[in-house]
Amino acid sequence: GNSLVVDSAGADAEASEPWMQSTTIVVFDILAVNSIGLSQLTLRERRAKLLEVVKEGPCLRIARSIELPVAVGEAAINARVEAARQEMDRALGAYSTATLAEKSSSRAAGLVFKQLEGPSSQYLAGRRSSCWQQVEKEQATGEQAEALLFGCLSSHEFACLPTKDEFSFCVISARRTNTPEGVRDIMCVESQFKTCGVTPVWYVDAASLQAYRALGLDAKVGGKLIPARNMALEDAARNGKVCVQVSDDIGRWDYFNGQSEKREKKITLSEANGEAKCAERYRVSPVAAAQFILAKMRGADGESKPHLGGVYPLGNTGHAFAAPELSRQNFILGDFFVAEPSSPCRFDTELTLKEDYDYTCSHIKKHGSVMRCNRMIIRAKHETNSGGACSVRDAAGEREREN
Repeated sequence: GNSLVVDSAGADAEASEPWMQSTTIVVFDILAVNSIGLSQLTLRERRAKLLEVVKEGPCLRIARSIELPVAVGEAAINARVEAARQEMDRALGAYSTATLAEKSSSRAAGLVFKQLEGPSSQYLAGRRSSCWQQVEKEQATGEQAEALLFGCLSSHEFACLPTKDEFSFCVISARRTNTPEGVRDIMCVESQFKTCGVTPVWYVDAASLQAYRALGLDAKVGGKLIPARNMALEDAARNGKVCVQVSDDIGRWDYFNGQSEKREKKITLSEANGEAKCAERYRVSPVAAAQFILAKMRGADGESKPHLGGVYPLGNTGHAFAAPELSRQNFILGDFFVAEPSSPCRFDTELTLKEDYDYTCSHIKKHGSVMRCNRMIIRAKHETNSGGACSVRDAAGEREREN
């Protein structure tokens, strides 16, 4: 039943901006004034003394805090929790929208809860205390994350939610077994499927087939990139399965559940970054990500449904939140996509790179639209890996321009 004071907890940042080259001191407590110790005072008394003594300036700031009043009864407790949640969002989003003069003191990773009054609010030098609690934004994982993810679907979309048995999961890979890093990436992808009770098929180059099988993978020869992609589509269609194609270096799948896309005006990139910081993050499996995307595809408005769906093509969450939640006419990244078996669209065999751009266009031409989920973001290494499409690219970009 004690009152709490909540401070913003700072986060480390690289000194990459001009305003970060100078030092800014952020003060959150005061322990002595003119050789007189204050640690035995309550935090409320010390905060009053801090505000009296410290005069803020460009390089000296007092940490922002709010007071959460005593809560008695369920309604009051819920109101207290909601106030803390709002302060968490404000703290996380403040850095993105702060002025240059304020940025150095606005970056936060979470909140610190402290007792404001009573003996437990005294400062105990050099000792840990349960009366100070640091809290960061929770990231849901596992079954909880997937339940929250599916909870983002409308009732109509949820009715379209497929089972994992409706999919053919295909990992497109080549020459990744040549390095320890490549093997680690391969096993990372495989383990995320195995955790869901799914065994993906690996479409690999002929020279590396035995090396992939030696890792315990269900691997087959797919040939070069485009033939492998088309083989995976044909195999899935033959079995009446939805084809999910996956790159071999994806570390995780994250869904960001933030503000609704129905905004009164277009927001700035800084505001979008702030929204992304405040969004709930769900770390989901590749299987759940595919189920979610397909439910969005099949639950889309109109008689003509999209037959291709995918994720946001960049790792920048700010740019993702500047875009609508869903896009129907935008590029679908080849690193992770979902394709209906009834679509006749295939990859152009004359291309060696940028094949996913052409594949997206063919779907839009044939089916009228695609379904890109701009809040679903994958973390992949892409061009830093050896093997795969990176073996085809060149530093000058000439091979990409050829396509």
